[in-house]
Amino acid sequence: MKNFGVSHAAIIAASFSTALLFAVPGVARADDDLRQDIIVTGQKTTGEFGEKSGIPIAKMPQSVQVLTSDDLTDRGVRSIGDALRAVPSAGVGTSRTASYQSFSLKMRGFTADQMRNGVRQRYYEDVDASALSNVERIEVLKGPSAVLFGQSAVGGIVSIVTKRPQKELGGSVAATIGTDDRKVGTFDLTGPITDNLFFRTTGEIERSGTFVDYQDIDRENLSLSLTYEATDQVTAYLVTEWVERRTSRYPGLPVVGTIVSNGAGKISDKTFLSDPAFSNLEAYAPLVQAWVDFKVNDSWTITPRVSYSGFDSNFQQIRVRDVQADGVTVNRNGRFGKEDDDYTIVQLDANGSFNLGGMQHKLLAGVEYDAERSTFQQFALTNAGPINALNPSYIFQGGVAPALDFAYYGKWDVDALAFYVQDQIDLTDRWNVILGARQSNFDFKSSFEDPSGVALDKSSTDGFVYQIGTTYKLDDNWSVYGGYNTGFDLESTAGSRSRTGKQFEPEESDQYEAGVRFAADNLRGSVSLFQVRKTNALTADPVDPDYSIQTGEFRVRGVEVEGAWQPINGLTIQGGYAYMDSKITKSNNGDQGDDIADVPEHQANMFVSYAIPDTKLIVRGGVNYVGDRRFSNGRVPVAPGLLASDVTLPDYVTVDLGATYSIGKTRLDLSVTNVFDEDYYTREFNDYSVFPGDPLAVNFRVSQSF
Repeated sequence: MKNFGVSHAAIIAASFSTALLFAVPGVARADDDLRQDIIVTGQKTTGEFGEKSGIPIAKMPQSVQVLTSDDLTDRGVRSIGDALRAVPSAGVGTSRTASYQSFSLKMRGFTADQMRNGVRQRYYEDVDASALSNVERIEVLKGPSAVLFGQSAVGGIVSIVTKRPQKELGGSVAATIGTDDRKVGTFDLTGPITDNLFFRTTGEIERSGTFVDYQDIDRENLSLSLTYEATDQVTAYLVTEWVERRTSRYPGLPVVGTIVSNGAGKISDKTFLSDPAFSNLEAYAPLVQAWVDFKVNDSWTITPRVSYSGFDSNFQQIRVRDVQADGVTVNRNGRFGKEDDDYTIVQLDANGSFNLGGMQHKLLAGVEYDAERSTFQQFALTNAGPINALNPSYIFQGGVAPALDFAYYGKWDVDALAFYVQDQIDLTDRWNVILGARQSNFDFKSSFEDPSGVALDKSSTDGFVYQIGTTYKLDDNWSVYGGYNTGFDLESTAGSRSRTGKQFEPEESDQYEAGVRFAADNLRGSVSLFQVRKTNALTADPVDPDYSIQTGEFRVRGVEVEGAWQPINGLTIQGGYAYMDSKITKSNNGDQGDDIADVPEHQANMFVSYAIPDTKLIVRGGVNYVGDRRFSNGRVPVAPGLLASDVTLPDYVTVDLGATYSIGKTRLDLSVTNVFDEDYYTREFNDYSVFPGDPLAVNFRVSQSF
């Protein structure tokens, strides 16, 4: 790893982010023309969280961080993972060269789920991590929160709010060029169709290479949204999107030869260890969301909502496995697969406010039905063969035909019914309490056999979650909050059975959190203490390790500090620091007592933006620090005498620079990411391979508003 003063950068970022909370406000805000207020830099503190909760952000009893579309543009963000670099406790995962970035995104040490307009995305999030052209803002809710959002990951929720139609005609077009032959075109157009019907359409087309040999990224995303104000009491919304991505299925690089020496020479980050003739990945999906707000009276609103998303993928995959004794010959296997998924969610919500017992209540009650239909067909590649990592030779590109054997045809149906309720209670004008509960029931049908009429296996389970939280406003600037919330997740357990044939229950999670917030015109910050825990997790059955039982437990305890400050006119500073102490507390896999894989003890970031007086020029800089962390908890050999659990991913610092210059309605943006070309590596979910982080990249963007 290159020497870049990691420890100093971490100390500076941590010290700065703490200082944000105690700085004395009293200086002017920046000019609106230069768009430098705190809201623009991703620190929105007003309004309600998401499209569903109805809870003001200032009253959320757990940590929330908001990233706006302007912030994404300012930082030259290229994917959801890039966006999360502004969140201190987030694991940003792999670069977009990986097949599915969403698998590797984390919050407070655990996986994070994506929502779109308050509804779970499930498969849709996997198609294109770079589909940001229709994103208005990203709201990050840290920790499990299943009362309103249902089955969701332990670490938190990445809530995406899409762009809404505007009543005035307007729009923009943009073009981006950059390193690795990057070429992107973007448009955004909105306005009225009639006096009460408004539209917005956005889209993006990309034709780019990557830093990896033989890998290009071709992708398109297109959206059309409508808002129809039928009457003063009825407003209807429609959001439609299409995303598509065509690329190569990049397998990453072996642990040995990258972060562990192989004794023969470091493997170049650009090395492609699949085969150019057997690596295609195509993924595409539609999304349709519609909802109507029926205003019954001044106090109550009824909202029916439906969301449909699909996911279709064809892929050829060669996977990196262990390294042979010579340190450079990498074993491989492969497969060909086809996946077809449909996911439908129907909800009916009632929102109302009333006074009871001298206290004001804001109630949300709802019912939800989910239907998930999935098929997966797989063929095993039997002649992938090993490859020399320092001098790769591609047999299929050389004319050898891939040999495929049928592996399985999987069919998976899930039907779920849930009831949920949330009550916001104003005990006083300063003291607020939030209570919530959800009961969910699931029916599964599954088969992993030949598709010749095998009967589906049937099972069912249920889950109950709840939340209690409170906020108290000490004065106009300071408030304290705390809460306990629970969650559940079916990803690892649904449809599976124990050695005795018992249907597994959902994995469960909970979070304790307490914090303090400060908000003023030119300063905003928060400090939170938290513990996140995953229980009921699968671990080896001590009677027969080929089976699992549900006694596993993981936990992360920590402190998170984040905030933004404008010390002088035109200067905005944002930063954060997270300390995370992770531990596997119960396990039969030989890893009890270990820290959790891919969870650094320390993370920190800092972003600075300065509008140069009497000019239209804004300059920016950013630094991210990620501490070292265990690569894997798996006891699998990645090379002779070396287990995956013995490997450590090194710490790293990346530095970004950027500038914006405006000429009327024309805007020019220059971004330079990873300025010092720092080598760093991330983990997806494979115990054998690592993924290089994005190297030095320069991108230039020109946009025109009208």
